[in-house]
Amino acid sequence: MRCVRPKNEAERDFYDRMSAAGWTCTKRGWPDFFCMNEAGEICLVEVKPRETERLKREQSVIMRKLHQKGINVLRWSPDGGFSRDFD
Repeated sequence: MRCVRPKNEAERDFYDRMSAAGWTCTKRGWPDFFCMNEAGEICLVEVKPRETERLKREQSVIMRKLHQKGINVLRWSPDGGFSRDFD
């Protein structure tokens, strides 16, 4: 379940880092990435080019709901790393 390496610089950076850490990532719409590792762990990741860039309203609502259901949902940026800031 590999995908083509993303063209967007921030998404490509994320993809490369996760792949190097042993995660398999696919990019097929929202969220930006669905990632899983050999242990069966999953995470859904929305990538933003900068930590200060806000999520769209719909992204924020969906991410909060999925998180409330126990799904590991994160946002990531090259300058901020992983975050659970859904605003």
